[in-house]
Amino acid sequence: MNHFAIGTLSFVVAVVFVVAYLAHFQLRRLGAWSKREEGPKDRVGFFVVVTAVLGLAVGSFAQPLWDKGAECRAAGQPLAACVFLPKSP
Repeated sequence: MNHFAIGTLSFVVAVVFVVAYLAHFQLRRLGAWSKREEGPKDRVGFFVVVTAVLGLAVGSFAQPLWDKGAECRAAGQPLAACVFLPKSP
């Protein structure tokens, strides 16, 4: 079984990671503003790239399971048993 593949899920997870980081950053800014403190000094561009690469890697490791799940659904087999249990010879 292939353990790494780049596909749709890879890019979706990368976008989700970037959006999650940006939402967290904005919440930290809002918290600092509400307390009249200085805002966070993150290098946002750097962290966007890092989270995108990390999300791409995580999504690429999950992509083969996603593909196998699609095959199982198409064959009408139980999803969890088909994806996670090895086939009997």
